Amino acid sequence: MHFLVFIAVTAAPSSLQITPRQPTYEPGDRIQCSAEGNPEPSYQWTDLINGTVIQGSVLVVSDDMVGKDHTFQCTATNEFNSTSITLNFIVTGINTFNILTLCCFI
Repeated sequence: MHFLVFIAVTAAPSSLQITPRQPTYEPGDRIQCSAEGNPEPSYQWTDLINGTVIQGSVLVVSDDMVGKDHTFQCTATNEFNSTSITLNFIVTGINTFNILTLCCFI
C-alpha cells in the first residue's frame, strides 16, 4: 500500500526587502518590495509624509517627486500576518517646472 501525502506549508511574510535600496533615485526608477510567504503576500506602499497609499510591490519614482525628501513604507500582508520596512530617499533630476519658471520670469 502506498500513500501520497501533500503538506501545505503556510507562513507569514518574512525576509522583506527593497531593491534597489539606495539614498537617491531618479524619475522613472522602479523600487521593488518583496517578501517570502505562503500564501504569496500582497503589497502596498504608504507615503509616510502625505499618507498616499499605492497598491502593488513596485513604487515608480515620478517627476513630481524631484528635489524632495521621501519616506515610504512597504507592507507585505497575507492571511497570517504583515510586516513592514521603511525607505528614506531623495529624488534627483531636473525639475522642469523650476526650469520653466527661471526661463520665463527673468
